[in-house]
Amino acid sequence: MRKIASVSVLVIALCSLPLTSARAQWAVVDVQAIARLLQQIQTMQQQLLTAESQLQQSRQALSTMTGSRGMQMLLSGVERNYLPESTAQLLGVLQGGGAYPGLARDVSASMSANAVLSPTQLAGLPPTAQSQIIAARQTAALRQSVAQEALSNSSNRFATLQTLIAAIGTATDQKSILELEARVSAELAMLQNEQTKLQILAQTMQAQDAANALRGRESALAGQGQFATRFEPAP
Repeated sequence: MRKIASVSVLVIALCSLPLTSARAQWAVVDVQAIARLLQQIQTMQQQLLTAESQLQQSRQALSTMTGSRGMQMLLSGVERNYLPESTAQLLGVLQGGGAYPGLARDVSASMSANAVLSPTQLAGLPPTAQSQIIAARQTAALRQSVAQEALSNSSNRFATLQTLIAAIGTATDQKSILELEARVSAELAMLQNEQTKLQILAQTMQAQDAANALRGRESALAGQGQFATRFEPAP
């Protein structure tokens, strides 16, 4: 740029000189040097144009790797947290309320559908027997409700996953592809977490079954009395 300014000043100075002065000074002007400067100017102009083109390409490349493409909004309406997350929430479902009212309603409906003894017949049993039957009903109903909920959720999830598959064709730049890859990875992690929760919930219900069975055996032993005195003759 300094060379360009120098040549411009030189040209202006030459043009502003009187004709007689120009003729007097012409002997000391290096025409070849001016030609070389003009060539350098043209070269620098071309270099500037090339640099501008490269800068534009760099901007376009940067735009393909930055910004948001909205892939994080895919499957945003999917219900994921439909399983109890703690023992307290699980107890709330069994008691007919808590943070999962829909699941609690399903459990209550299953308990009613599976019941054989009427409320009157159940009330006529000893309190220990009533507790055992209610606990068994709750565990069985919870198993059924969770299985039905998981099946329904999995069916819906299969349909919504098609959204990710369809989005593959809309990924037109590197950032879109990167976002889509991250979204697929996140969905896989969520599915793995859901599977883990289902497994742990199944183990929890198995433990509850074992606890119910143990209480039943202890109640049966308590109802029989002490074994040493069972066969003593009556006075």
